[in-house]
Amino acid sequence: MRYLVIIGGIVVTLFVVAAVLLAVMVDPNKYKGDIAKLVKERTGRELVFEGDVKLSFFPRLGVETGGVSLSNPPGFGDKPFTRIEAASVSIKILPLLARRVEVGRVSLEGLTLHMVRDEQGRASWADFTGPETPQGEAGAQQPAGSGPATLTDLTLDGLTIKGAQIFWEDRQARKSYVVSELGVDVQAIRPGKPFDFEGHCTLASTAPELTAALSVTGTATLNLPDQRHLLTRFLAKVAATGKDVPGGKGEFTLGLAELKLDMGKQTAEGVGLTFGAYGATGTGQFLATNLSAGPDTKGRIEIADFNGRELSAALTGKTPATADAAAYQHISASVEFKHGRGYTEIPVFKASLDEARVEGRLRVTGIEKKSVNFNVRIEGLDADRFLPARKDGEAAHEAPKDAAIDPATGQPRKDELFPVDTLRGLSLDGQLTAERFKIKGLRFVSLKVPMSAQNGVLEVGQVDARLYDGSLKGDLRVDVQGAQPILTLHLAVDKIQARGLFTDLNNKPSGLAGALFLDTPSPLVCHGNSVPALKSTLLGRMTFAIKDGVFPGVNLLGSITEVAQKAKQATTGIEAGSDKSTKFGSITGTAVITGGVVAVNDLDLKSPFLRADGKGTVNLNNKEVDYTVQARVVPSTEGQGGSSGIFGLVVPIHVTGPYDNPSYGTDYLRALGKGALNAVGGVVQGVGNVITGKKGKDGKRSGGLLEGVKKLF
Repeated sequence: MRYLVIIGGIVVTLFVVAAVLLAVMVDPNKYKGDIAKLVKERTGRELVFEGDVKLSFFPRLGVETGGVSLSNPPGFGDKPFTRIEAASVSIKILPLLARRVEVGRVSLEGLTLHMVRDEQGRASWADFTGPETPQGEAGAQQPAGSGPATLTDLTLDGLTIKGAQIFWEDRQARKSYVVSELGVDVQAIRPGKPFDFEGHCTLASTAPELTAALSVTGTATLNLPDQRHLLTRFLAKVAATGKDVPGGKGEFTLGLAELKLDMGKQTAEGVGLTFGAYGATGTGQFLATNLSAGPDTKGRIEIADFNGRELSAALTGKTPATADAAAYQHISASVEFKHGRGYTEIPVFKASLDEARVEGRLRVTGIEKKSVNFNVRIEGLDADRFLPARKDGEAAHEAPKDAAIDPATGQPRKDELFPVDTLRGLSLDGQLTAERFKIKGLRFVSLKVPMSAQNGVLEVGQVDARLYDGSLKGDLRVDVQGAQPILTLHLAVDKIQARGLFTDLNNKPSGLAGALFLDTPSPLVCHGNSVPALKSTLLGRMTFAIKDGVFPGVNLLGSITEVAQKAKQATTGIEAGSDKSTKFGSITGTAVITGGVVAVNDLDLKSPFLRADGKGTVNLNNKEVDYTVQARVVPSTEGQGGSSGIFGLVVPIHVTGPYDNPSYGTDYLRALGKGALNAVGGVVQGVGNVITGKKGKDGKRSGGLLEGVKKLF
């Protein structure tokens, strides 16, 4: 062993002497021309040394150079491909004998790099990289155990980059990017030892159009032998401005307290994740496995309470145009997530939107054909607060008159109601439930909407809603398997109070009151993929009733009493009341729908002093109504049942015209005949006033039954 040490010492001494002699005797600047010639022959590029080159051989093998530039290949312009103002690098010689790589501090100043892709798609760096190899093939060709992992140790005394610039120009896509003022400072890297790093640069981009200042800091620990690495105290900041930056400008942050990377186990675990943008902040954590094959990830994200109005103002320059100016002031959320090949899952999500709460789950599976499963629960949401404000009396269902007109052509839109291709490929199973929910003026105590889709059939229901002291149940089936979508609807309404319903729906007090009932003994069926097509093919049967209600617009009891008093037919003991309304026992009927034409031929109304029946049609295709109501005055104050006797006066009320603005008329004089008119005299005139209303000084009539019927429609 002693002799081996002596021999080793002699070898080292001889090596040191040889290195010193080389450093003294060899001048690398004498060979710059030969090197440039060789580069020209091999690459066709010009290599230019603008300064001296210095070599060192012991204890480090190193090189220092002044300015050096390398030209672009022919066809890419006169600007150099790369240029360096100054650079230095060295490596210790003796540790190489022990298979250790100890690199001195690497310094790079004034780097300029021009990267160009021309109009034909050729890259200015292609002669360095060669033809691109698919990623999978590259991985398969790399032998196991090759690369830096075969070295036992790798150290670096540090890295410094100052004043670097990188130009990227894609002439084919007409895009360009410039990274300027690039600076990097990395402290000494030792195996298993933490080192600090920082970097900064400015980015200018044409697509998207923006300018951004970026900076990163952190601490890292590298361990090549066992492939376990650690990143701590990482923080990235971006301050961006430009046309394509939401709001014109923004500041963004991304931080990570700790990231553990284990390439042996193929895992990455991050904790203490933080992010922020436009005043909103969040935290989180994640775990990724199967890094090479997947990866599979799971984690949790928490978004702290933030002001949505302020966020909107920062993004768009204006706050949301909402009915409630205090809407969107408090938003927060938490999400658990899982993602891997063929699946994305949110096992739990919770969100708060002002006073409302939303929670649920979501799972999407499949690669080519997606399958969606979800369950969403909403509590205390007043959606109208977040919608544009409605004017007093503006109905929730009103739409702009030109909504069906394409402004580009002036013709009716041909937009399809149902995305047929999407529905045919959709696999869906989920449910939406809500409590204390309000939308478009309608208030739900509770709402349950199950839905499923498979093989081109979407089924919604059975819907179960509790609202206005009653209930609504129904189900909808949309079948897109054939040439045209087919819709089938079942509906049942039980004891819904009309006054509250129509007051909220029309955004103004409703005079109509009563319990609403509706049923579809045979389902409503239609087919087509546009509103006109669905209307023209609609068929089915529906029964309806309003019970124990109030009819707005006219006080029949008071008017009849007044008429009777004028005719000296006393009706004592009945209080007419001063309000312009009439209580009724029931309004019932059956709607038979064929080809979009609704026929109701059994309308029956029972009210104090009044009975009425009616028949006619409402055409949904052209919006025309043609309906006649036969009103009879009876000597009974009972709204339902009671005497069927009549005064002998039957007045037809004819409703015609468009159903959104119908006309009402009656000719009770012709119905009576001249003789009857002379007989009943003032009674007829009084009843006429009841039907058509009294004539005012301006010649217009108001307050009659016709006005009430119009309000009812």
